[in-house]
Amino acid sequence: MTLEPRYKFPVGSELTLLQRPVVIAGQNENGYTVVGREDGETNIVPFGRLVEQLKLPGVTIDTALPLTGGRQKRRLGGHTTAHSLSDRQQEVARFRCALCEAIRRYSWEYGLKIGQPDFRPSGRHLDRIEVRKMIAQLAEPQFGKKIRVSPPRGGNPQDIWVVYKGRTLREIYQIFLELDPGESPLDALVSLDHLKGNQTPRICNFLRNMMTTVWEEIGLDLRSPKVGTVHKTLETRIWKENKRREPLGLPMLTIPSRKTLREHRDVLVTPTEYLIATGGIRHTKNKRGRGSTDYRALLVGELVEVDECKMSLVTSAKLKGLWARMYEDQRDALGKLDEYSKSRFWIVAMVDVASRMPLAWVITENPCAEATVALFRMATRDKTREKLMYGCKGEPAAAVGLLHVKNDNGSGLRNSTTVSALMGIGSHNTVTRTYSPVERPHVERFFGTLEIDVLNLLPGYTGGQSGAVPGYDAKANGVMTVEQLYEIVTRYFIDEYPSTRHHGVTMGGRRPSETYKAINETRGQIAPIDPHLRRISLGWEENVTPTDEGVRVFHGIWFNSDELQEQRDELGVSGKVKVFVDPDDMKFATVILPRAKKPIEVNLQTTAFADLTLPEILRLMAEQRREDPATTEFHEDQIMRTRSHRYDKITAIGVEHNLSRSYSTVEECKIMAKAVFAGARVVPAEPLYGTTPPGQITDLQAADGVYSIGGEDTLIDGVAMNFENTESSNFEIESSAALQSHEIPSSTSEAAGTAGKQKHPKKPAAPVQTLSRPKNLKGLK
Repeated sequence: MTLEPRYKFPVGSELTLLQRPVVIAGQNENGYTVVGREDGETNIVPFGRLVEQLKLPGVTIDTALPLTGGRQKRRLGGHTTAHSLSDRQQEVARFRCALCEAIRRYSWEYGLKIGQPDFRPSGRHLDRIEVRKMIAQLAEPQFGKKIRVSPPRGGNPQDIWVVYKGRTLREIYQIFLELDPGESPLDALVSLDHLKGNQTPRICNFLRNMMTTVWEEIGLDLRSPKVGTVHKTLETRIWKENKRREPLGLPMLTIPSRKTLREHRDVLVTPTEYLIATGGIRHTKNKRGRGSTDYRALLVGELVEVDECKMSLVTSAKLKGLWARMYEDQRDALGKLDEYSKSRFWIVAMVDVASRMPLAWVITENPCAEATVALFRMATRDKTREKLMYGCKGEPAAAVGLLHVKNDNGSGLRNSTTVSALMGIGSHNTVTRTYSPVERPHVERFFGTLEIDVLNLLPGYTGGQSGAVPGYDAKANGVMTVEQLYEIVTRYFIDEYPSTRHHGVTMGGRRPSETYKAINETRGQIAPIDPHLRRISLGWEENVTPTDEGVRVFHGIWFNSDELQEQRDELGVSGKVKVFVDPDDMKFATVILPRAKKPIEVNLQTTAFADLTLPEILRLMAEQRREDPATTEFHEDQIMRTRSHRYDKITAIGVEHNLSRSYSTVEECKIMAKAVFAGARVVPAEPLYGTTPPGQITDLQAADGVYSIGGEDTLIDGVAMNFENTESSNFEIESSAALQSHEIPSSTSEAAGTAGKQKHPKKPAAPVQTLSRPKNLKGLK
């Protein structure tokens, strides 16, 4: 059984329970009888219930009030304890307490010596020099400082402690003896210096009302006027009032000082209220907002903060190494262009809340989604490449997953690309308000430290705000390139910042690198993202057609693997496929084939590109193709001269050997096409009656149209007909009719002039033969 303690509260003791002030009115067998000081309601609080309520925050107990009436609180002018007064007053109270303890010891020893145990010294007794020396010797060890009997001639009075005279010692000792058990001797003996001075008001109420009106109408404005402006307005109004009072014989008003006017403002409003009136609510929250002091994250990668900040630095647009290879006129042209190209760049950074380690940083000319996605890629990958490239000695943060990302409403942070990328890798995204650094205190302080430690020492520094460095020409001194700036920032984030003591909440002076190691050993980190998922969500996409050589991205970078070729044959892929690459790590890529269930990892085929990023690969290829303009002109002239000589040689050979053309002109082709497609029908040729085909003339056997005449040469009887006298028109008509009829005539023509007309049997038609290409094309019209 749990024991319920029963406290002995004096009747009239004041308690504050559950934000309700009550007074103890008594006690019975059920509990305590309490009466509400504000509402007068009487309740009974059980003994066990009071014990539980006393554990809650906001409880106050005042048991000395019924016994002493709160005389010490009234003596201190409303202060509950002497610890709320100045250090000097508290030190005087300790000095007096030491003197009282010394007097009590001296009184006890002296009383035993004279046989009076209850001896109390008088003021005259304490004023003796030997007694004061004894008291100083007894009080000095307890007080801890040198106590003198008489003041020295020189020195600082604040550091000199002298024993009081006998009457003063008697007064403070009497107060010390009259203390009740619940009263503190420090509260009873502390000096009341804070109550000294003339407490009567020296300014009339009418003038105070005028000061209040001026502050309300002029001073508490969003334009944030100075105290001098408000004072001049008050001075003008007092002058007008005095002009009105002078004829009436009223006393003149005195113009208060600026300090009095400022103190009156502090009485009217608090510093926070004044900041709201002159700067607005948002500015007040940023300046005086209360941040959280709890552990917001316990694992590395559990909570990260991202923000973008415009650097207070002007950088140059001249490319490194290119300036030295330019001609004078090119340098002049670029110099004029560089005057307009010098600008302030932005830095986008990500910091881990649990360890305060920088996870990623990107420098960009303008906030954009591409820069933010590049920041996510850097945070989720290994940063050994940056360490080796810039010669860093420290250890950067390893690749880690992002569980919760907190950013603001910046244009480069809150957009569909970055939000979809975070959703793709399974991260929670919290969008905070812009210009509210209280909601992202860690990354805001991160940028401030960067500017203090690095940026304000670099050439081209512009200052944190407009007009911060009026005597410095930042644009003329902005000679640093982006590559040089990125190198300096990278070395700072890897070597210096993680090794610096951090006094933020939950850090307690530890170094971020040591905190990172401790968390890694005890609680661990968020698991990294799957490489395929990381490339698909944060990488760059290309749609290409796979071949036997693999896939080619960016017009010259090949990736291939055995699995890709096997899946390509099994699925019968013939169109384009999606290829995802990480521009920061080109050793591997992810290929997604249509109808394929899993992504395929392909390897880089050009080993010379293995340790380069995609921009570096493209710059390398461009640098290899770049050449001097004079060299380009020389090679182009040589190519053209060689081609011209070859063409002239070929033409000369054709003219020398009188070679016919192997081509047709445009006009000839048009004429041939007109003849071919004019509608003429080509009729197959048939042998004339009474003639023999050329291929059968020399046959030894008898055939159609071939007759054996005899063994000897014999003349053939006949008359030759002269065709020249025959009209060509009749011959053409008869020939055309014979060709169109496809029949062999039964008798010879009358123009043959034969003597006898002999009838011959009808001969079968000869086989149809295809006409060869006519030689004289111009006659076919």
